[in-house]
Amino acid sequence: MRHINYVIAMIALLALAVSSCKDKKETEEVETYSTSATNALVLSFRLQNSKNVSAKLDSVHFTIDPVRGQIYNVDSLPVGTNISSLLTTVSFRSSVRQAKYYLTYSKNGTVQRDTITYRSASTDSMNFTGTVRLEVTSYDGTVTRNYDVHINVHKSEPDTLTWPVESRSDLPGAGSDNIAQRTVRWNNLVICLLQNDAGYFLSSAYNADGPWDTDVFKGDFVPDVTSLASSDSKLYVLDTEGNMHTSDDGKTWTATGQRWHTIIGGYGNRVLGITADEVPQLDEYPRREGHVAKAVPADFPLSGLSQLVIADNSWTVSPQAVMVGGVLADGSLSNKTWGYDGETWAIISNAQDTLPALRDAILVSYYTYSVNPINYKSTLHDSWLLMGGFKADGSSNRTTYISNNQGITWQKAASSMQWPSHMPSMGGAQAIIESRSYSVNGAPRRVSKPTTEWQVPFIYLFGGTTASGVLLNNVWCGVITRMTYRPNY
Repeated sequence: MRHINYVIAMIALLALAVSSCKDKKETEEVETYSTSATNALVLSFRLQNSKNVSAKLDSVHFTIDPVRGQIYNVDSLPVGTNISSLLTTVSFRSSVRQAKYYLTYSKNGTVQRDTITYRSASTDSMNFTGTVRLEVTSYDGTVTRNYDVHINVHKSEPDTLTWPVESRSDLPGAGSDNIAQRTVRWNNLVICLLQNDAGYFLSSAYNADGPWDTDVFKGDFVPDVTSLASSDSKLYVLDTEGNMHTSDDGKTWTATGQRWHTIIGGYGNRVLGITADEVPQLDEYPRREGHVAKAVPADFPLSGLSQLVIADNSWTVSPQAVMVGGVLADGSLSNKTWGYDGETWAIISNAQDTLPALRDAILVSYYTYSVNPINYKSTLHDSWLLMGGFKADGSSNRTTYISNNQGITWQKAASSMQWPSHMPSMGGAQAIIESRSYSVNGAPRRVSKPTTEWQVPFIYLFGGTTASGVLLNNVWCGVITRMTYRPNY
């Protein structure tokens, strides 16, 4: 009897254990398919490859923003990509009751509306040219999430360096028949020294596109306008006899006692240049302690060199100053890239097979993009652009060259980076880079707001001359189109 009772008791305990396990399992399943909002989340979204569109569509990365209910590709598809018949693959945070696409688009001039139920993978092609909403319902039917799906396609070639005609403006100043100009960035200002039939004028502005404050040049000497340069704190200019003058405010000028042939440009708190001695020397002002001027090497240009441009990089302890081309002592032209590291001048690149010998070339420290052909992801590069200038035979250079390694090597830039036909041939223009806030409607603004405005670096080209030395009364504004697109974030 005791044995029978023991068996019965064990059976009862076993039944209770099974019941408990079953209850526990059911409880776990209910928790898996709970009413939590996370169970209507989209975990991943991608396109399926298409032989009619691209065999690489599944490599395109899509961002999922559950807070704003957005699904989109940050890196837009190439111009002309057909998105009117695509298949998708979607995964979810957990099992869902249903997912439906609601599409609205135009076809043959009439509005079409489609509703497509998504299962493990879409088998019905969908038109993404209009508005697309993905509605996800949780397993228990109590939670619904909506996502706006955007497949971004470039409307124009994104990596074109554009110079719109409507962005061209006149040089700042008074009078007409401009003769010479030089523009530099100094402190927080853009400074333009201009000579025309009315005299000499010094204009200043906080932005390269103005507004400008113009006044008569107040030095008691005749300036060599094209020699204007700036250091971190001062302005410098030569007079027509080669004597150097400096100013703290652009109004009061003081002679330095130096006589130079060429001011190459500013570097930190000093300017670099070439003396007007019988044997020209590379010098600086004011001189560092222990600095000794050195004779100009035979392959160092005396004039016609590009703007001196300074950029920080990870290869040098101090900032690297770079210039390209110029006229040598024997009258020949150079295609060499010279660099200055704070103490020494050296040839960075002797690009005989790439760059033509040029005078008055325009050097710009800017940016370019490369695009991965598989997933269309774009990568930003610090780049040097060399454009304009004149060749040894007097002809104009209209080819833009690019360096992505601080001027060590050069190559012809892509066709999208070349000057458009409406841009005049020129040399000797000064490039000023200025970042501006850009708004969602395309209008430049000065006040930044998150999401709706972002910084865009523009290239301003001031002046420039024809091959015969005639000054062009132009300020051109250029930008890579991609930079003006609203960031997706």
